[in-house]
Order: sequence, then structure tokens, then C-alpha cells
Amino acid sequence: MKIKNIIKFVLFLLVLNKALFISSVSFSNENICENETMDYIINNDPRNTEYNETRNDAGIHFDFDWNGKDLVVIKRNKKNYPIVRYSLFDNKNFEASNTAVVKINNQDLSKLSDNELIKLTYLRGENNYELDNGKTISISSKPYKFNNFKLENFEILSIQNIDTNIGILEMSFNSKFTNVRKDLIKTLKGTDLFSGQLINICREAREKNNWPLETVEFEEFRYDADVREGLKNKEVLANPVFQITIDDDLLRTLRTEKGVGFFRQSFDFRSFPFDTQKLIIRIKTGVKNFSNRNFEDNKNIGTLTLISPEAGVFVNLENFIKPEVNKLKAWKIPNDGVSVKSKALYSNEWNIYNQEIEAVEENVLDIEIIIQRNFEHYLWKIMLPVFLILCVAWYVLWIPTEKYEARLNTSIIALLALIAYNFVFQDDIPKLEYLTDMDRFILLSYIFCCIPVFLSIAFSKFISKNQIKVMKINKVIKIWGAAIYILLSAQIFYAG
Repeated sequence: MKIKNIIKFVLFLLVLNKALFISSVSFSNENICENETMDYIINNDPRNTEYNETRNDAGIHFDFDWNGKDLVVIKRNKKNYPIVRYSLFDNKNFEASNTAVVKINNQDLSKLSDNELIKLTYLRGENNYELDNGKTISISSKPYKFNNFKLENFEILSIQNIDTNIGILEMSFNSKFTNVRKDLIKTLKGTDLFSGQLINICREAREKNNWPLETVEFEEFRYDADVREGLKNKEVLANPVFQITIDDDLLRTLRTEKGVGFFRQSFDFRSFPFDTQKLIIRIKTGVKNFSNRNFEDNKNIGTLTLISPEAGVFVNLENFIKPEVNKLKAWKIPNDGVSVKSKALYSNEWNIYNQEIEAVEENVLDIEIIIQRNFEHYLWKIMLPVFLILCVAWYVLWIPTEKYEARLNTSIIALLALIAYNFVFQDDIPKLEYLTDMDRFILLSYIFCCIPVFLSIAFSKFISKNQIKVMKINKVIKIWGAAIYILLSAQIFYAG
């Protein structure tokens, strides 16, 4: 019996040990985001930096431009001098997107290639910048932390609605952002985890670590989670929106935002219905830029975050210009109607820690689309009928002056018809504090439609006393009045 008990006990220990081993193995395989590489990053990344680079230079960055073929290049003026996009330490003398640099340390920049210009932005020490306005600025290099987010792709799938009455653009789009992470490359150095792969950054990883690309956001009027896929929605591994890409020793975070977006617009209707409007889709870095401090440590080091477009953005926007692609009915986009611009937003904010107002700045990327209204609807269905109604009222002046009752009745009927027609296009534009060209045209038509009414009433009193004089006045008014109306109408629509 004792031997049997010993055997049972040994078997029990073997089974228990095996169970513990399996449990430990299964526990060890419970990696964060179900990925070994992500688990290693979260557990070994020291998180000493949130920024792609630590630079020590003058903080001058040149603007970008599209060469129309396949490259995003440095933007230059007509004399081939590079234009400044941003200056971290001297934004007063270097006005963004408006200042060109002629020379750096007496070196003519118009003769340098883009790669040579980029190398000059890394110069240390004190350097002299000769600007196109004649000024020469001396700037000493300073350390700062730098992130340059990339808008890899932006594709407008469709524009569902341009509501000019309330100023809303509703459109479907697809966009991708990337951020090179040199710090994570260092973390993975020496491991066999650095291989070509696509890794999901699940919610658990986002909560345990800091991902700078999360701050990027579209400036939207309304975010509808039912029609959008992005970081504001709950993550679904089957359809990831935030990932790590590892390819050719380059590690980047990749973020996808797509679906339907609602963007507030500011429209100018002064030239309505021959107006041209600008649609703006604004992308914000979500991070403020400072010349003397940052959010990573307490050192007196500045921080700069930019967002820059890649070639795919321009290719997709140029493709969207085609009418068969955008399928816009009430609007059309001219051939040069799309552009991507970098801007700096300046504002004052209340610092709750220092208890003072401080000036802050943030870099944004504006995708601008110029749209021109298809005015044919208003020309043929509103302006022409109004003109014909006015003609009916004006032709009253050809009725003999002594038949003032017929003249008066016809004039009043034409005036009432004109008033009724004024309500046809009222829902197309909001109630404005200024007059549009259409308003001026209608108002002018009102005035000239009332003239025959006033003349008929006036002539009814003097026709019996001096019929010859009445007929002369009537003749002068019906000819010169028509000419004046045409001249004033032309002035309304062609004054600009």
C-alpha cells in the first residue's frame, strides 16, 4: 500500500508540474497587443524622448512645394530663392510663407540644390541670413526638440454637401499620417525583432506609452463616430487605425483617419451668384511650439512640431479636380484650384501654473480647394425672368399717356410678380449683413419697376393740363431710363 501511495504522489507532482509549466508558458505568451515586438517596446522603452530629433541650429525651416510631377521640393520665389516656412527663434523677421532668404553667410542660395539647402539648416554657431527685403539677420544656433509629422496620403472620395447657408463642408476622405521613431529603433537595436512587419498599436499600448502622432487632429465642426474611423473610436484589431511599420531599418508609426468629416467654412457671398469660394480642410499638430521650453524635461530647450505633406497628397488632389471624379453639380474646380499650405496659428492662452497670459503658436496644414459656382441656374431661372418682368413693367411707358389706368394696372402687376420672384433663391444663402450682387440687381430692378408706377400716377394729374409736355417727359425717361438700368447692372457684376 505504501508503494502505491508513493507512486500516486509522484504522479500527482508530475501532473502539477506540467500544469504549472503550461500555465507559465501561456502567461508568457500573453504579449501586449498580442505581438512580441510591441511587448518588448512597452517593457524596454525608457521613454526619454517624445521627439524624432534633437537639433542644435537656427531653427529655420524652408517651405515646401509640389513640382507637378513626382516630388515635394523646397518652395522658391521667382528669383529661385528659398522661402521660409517657419522660424523658431525669430518669427518677427522671418514671416512665414512670405520671406525668402537670399544668402546664408554670403552663400547665394538660388544656386544651391534642395539637398544643399537642407544641409545649411543644420548649421551651428552664429550665422548671417540676408533676406529678400534687404535685411541681414544674425542668429545663433540653439538646441531644440523636433518632430516632423508626415501626411503621407490624403484622398477626397466624395463631397456629399457644401451647405453655404450654414457654412458646412461634408465629405468622405481617406488619410494616413506617419512619424519616424528613431528612439524606438534604438530600443529594438540588438534584438531579432527588427524585421519587416506591421504591428497594431492597441489601446493597451496607447495607455502604457506615449505616441506623439496621437495629437494630430482634423479641425472638424462635428465628429460622428458612426461614419468615421480614427483614434477617437474604440480600436478593433480587425480594422486597425494606429500601427507600427518596420521596413528597411526604418520604424514609423502609421495612423489612419477616414470616413465622413464635417468642416466649418467661412464663405463670402458678395459676388453671388458669380462667386468663388475657398474650402479649407485644416489639420492641426495638436502641439504648441516654444522657443525656450518643452514638455519632456525642465531644460531650457525649445520644441518644434511641424506637419508636412508627401507626394501622394498632391497626386490625389490633382486627380480630384477632374469633373468625372469630383462629380460636383453646383460647383466646379479650376485647374489650379487645389493647394496645400503650411500656416502658423498665433494666440494668447492663460497659463494656470504661472498665472499669466502667454503667446502660443501651433503649426497647421491647410488643404485648400477653390470652387466656382455654376451660375447658369441663377442666370436663366432668376435673373432672366426678373429682367423680363421688368421689361413688361417698362414697356408700360409705350402705352399712350392718357391711358393711365391701363399703365398703372400693368405696372403694379409686374411689380408684384417681381416681389414674388425674390423668394425663389432665398434659401441658397444665409441672411447676411451685406448685399450680394444678386441683391443689388434685384433692388435695382425694384426701383426701375416702380418708376412706371410713379410716372403713371403723376401723369394722371397733369395729362389734362399739358399733354405735350407729359409725352416729352415720357419719351425721355423710357429711352434714357433703360440705358441707365443696363449701365448700372453692368457696374454691379463687373465692378470687381
